[in-house]
Amino acid sequence: MKAVILTCLLSLTIALPGWTAQTGAVQDARLHAQACMIGKPGDDSDVTRIIEIAIRETTAGLMLFEPDAIHIEHDSVVRFVVTNLGAVDHEFFLGSFDEVKRHQQWMRKNPDMQHADANAVTIRPGETANLVWTFSNITNLEFVCLVPGHREAGMWGVIMVHDHLAPKTVE
Repeated sequence: MKAVILTCLLSLTIALPGWTAQTGAVQDARLHAQACMIGKPGDDSDVTRIIEIAIRETTAGLMLFEPDAIHIEHDSVVRFVVTNLGAVDHEFFLGSFDEVKRHQQWMRKNPDMQHADANAVTIRPGETANLVWTFSNITNLEFVCLVPGHREAGMWGVIMVHDHLAPKTVE
């Protein structure tokens, strides 16, 4: 009996590192696939649209992106020009709804973290930051400030990526 238990423990000791490495690889692949779903970093020379976003803080304690709902045509390369008109640091984080939820939980545990991701910028008071993104898939996603408490104060918006948009002018 003792030999069977030792054999099982030895087998687990050998198999467990491989299983966890495989699980990590699967998780990395899943995260990469999800990142591809929202698009990819864009090149400044390919920009097809510029969207200006203002960050505002109200006397009632709200923190807002203006605009907070954006329609983008599929395959557009967008430069977001994000200006912080408020008095505290904010960020502009672009991600799927699931990615935002996971990252928000992580930020609560690491409130002083500064983003170095291609899909996020930190904006100090009175400053402007740019983020260029290629929207290569038809999807809905979120932009958000994940500084603890800011999303709850209203700092989030949605982006709807379509294969067609209504004409801008009537002829």
